[in-house]
Amino acid sequence: MSVYKIMNRTESIRVALGGYTGEMYGKVIEQRMVSEFAVKNILAEAEEPFFSKSDDEKSPVGFWRGEFWGKWIIGAVRACKYQKNEKLEAIIRESIDKIIKTADENGYIGTYRDATRVMPCDKEEARRAVGFPCDFCWNIWCQKYTVWALIEAYGLFGDEEILTAAKKLAEQLIDNVHGLGVSPCETGTFFGVASGSIMKPMLLLYGYTHDKKLLDFAVEIADGFEDDKAKCIKIIKNSLLERPIHIWNYDNPRAEGQERFTSQKAYEMMSCFEGICELYRITGCEKYLKATESFFELLLRYEYNRLLCVGFNDRFLFAASVEDAVSEACDIIHFMRLCHELYKITGNIKYIDYYEDAFLNPFLASVTADGSYGARGVRSMSHHIIERDVVNMKYNHCCVNNIPRAFENAAETALCQNDDGIFVNMYIPSSACFDRGSLTVLDGYVRSCKADIVYSLKKDTAIYLRVPGWSKKTTVTHGNKTFNAACGEYFKLFVRSGEGKINIEFDSTPKVMDAKNYDRNLHPITPYLKARYDLNMPAECVKVKKATVKVGAVLLAMSRRLGTEWKEMSSDITVDGRFTSCKAEPFEVKETLAAYNVIFETDTGRKVIPMCDYVSASNRLLSEDFSIFV
Repeated sequence: MSVYKIMNRTESIRVALGGYTGEMYGKVIEQRMVSEFAVKNILAEAEEPFFSKSDDEKSPVGFWRGEFWGKWIIGAVRACKYQKNEKLEAIIRESIDKIIKTADENGYIGTYRDATRVMPCDKEEARRAVGFPCDFCWNIWCQKYTVWALIEAYGLFGDEEILTAAKKLAEQLIDNVHGLGVSPCETGTFFGVASGSIMKPMLLLYGYTHDKKLLDFAVEIADGFEDDKAKCIKIIKNSLLERPIHIWNYDNPRAEGQERFTSQKAYEMMSCFEGICELYRITGCEKYLKATESFFELLLRYEYNRLLCVGFNDRFLFAASVEDAVSEACDIIHFMRLCHELYKITGNIKYIDYYEDAFLNPFLASVTADGSYGARGVRSMSHHIIERDVVNMKYNHCCVNNIPRAFENAAETALCQNDDGIFVNMYIPSSACFDRGSLTVLDGYVRSCKADIVYSLKKDTAIYLRVPGWSKKTTVTHGNKTFNAACGEYFKLFVRSGEGKINIEFDSTPKVMDAKNYDRNLHPITPYLKARYDLNMPAECVKVKKATVKVGAVLLAMSRRLGTEWKEMSSDITVDGRFTSCKAEPFEVKETLAAYNVIFETDTGRKVIPMCDYVSASNRLLSEDFSIFV
């Protein structure tokens, strides 16, 4: 079965999201892209650095204002296609035309006065310039998003002028790096992973142009990630060696002192592996796929946190060993994208299990309920981290600008088809018209661990129903027949043409996830790691090992909305290791997607804890107190 073919959506496979997810995506599009406020403030602010060239005004330090426009355009193009929104299409077209006109004679479209500046800056010089030591140079990183935005816009408009601008921008970047005589992985900040992530858009552009120069540059980046002499993190080499991610910098010639004990940025590194997946597709080199699969397993072993995502506050710092969790929204989005890409290539539906957990829990929790903004850091208790005025941007934010395309990516993942049939991968409310007919997943999965699917088919069709790995008992009912479905597999149902309904009931037994114990002799916390943890922990963080609870795919949380006081949420009393049984009884609470009385039988008697879904407990701009720990 060609799973990559499954995921290649066309106009005949246009998935519409419904329910809470569809409502939130609609709000984000209106609030962040289409409204008068969005155009005059958010978009205009993202465009401004291309005219002021302000990102390196505090030379030698180079900032990242140039990333926001590209991210906005990528999300807007996909939203435009999703809604077939003519108003948004006109907004995108006008903005693209303005930004293309800022190109210099070499093709550079960017936000640095010195287009050639791509190397990390000296830290002591940076201290004198901005007051703190850093090696910031985000020029290639920003150009990455500009190239990508132009590629997406070309796909929307088919205008050769846009493609030509993207080609010239990419060519001047490559020529600039080669002129310096360095590996592209030695440029930029964070030890190569920021610059190296340009691999993906370079390969997307190669798909349109077949210019070997672009492919060769992508291979050059990948080679740098294995070269012992290159002053960067060896992400391919270390993945293949299966070393814990948080010590990958240990053999990096550029890392100094405590830097050697952290692999730094999670977001950028996962972006690189997305590019490595694309390189595998084009070259067929098995090493690239093996490295990415190994990287994913290492994420699960060392970096998978209590919020069902990876990393600690945008760092790979052995996050699996930390009780209190902080996930940056960009990390959640790019972890989902990595799951999505590996599923497309391998067909292994375990990747959809992890995608779904991240999407339904920390990702949706990162989007404020009115759709106007989002969290920079999603936390396991207390409140989320909301940031504004980062690098003097009032309305744009790294994570917030990435949010729209994550919704479209979810639509792309939820329902798809290939020659074998229709695939239902996620049970969020969604509908699609296929060449075989139409199919709709109704609401109910989050609230009741059930899914109803209605269909109208023009011809006999196989429908493949994903059974999550957590559902130990699943029944599928179609017509007057009921089947048992094995967990962690597709259940294949052959359906005759016409109209009908399929019902699926998943295992609703609460899953209590105990705190993990790690051998600190094997994986010690270094001074740098401890400092990073302490810096980002809330004062009210969990102080003892506690358990968390899921019902189905939904992570639960205590919340002030349910009448629970903060004193109880933050107490050291826990059921972890003390209960003999657990059950969940649903009840209705206004403005929640799901709510339960979770009943534990403990060594001191029965304990009843009212809990709701983590998203509803925490997705306000000024969030109320909440905690996932019991």
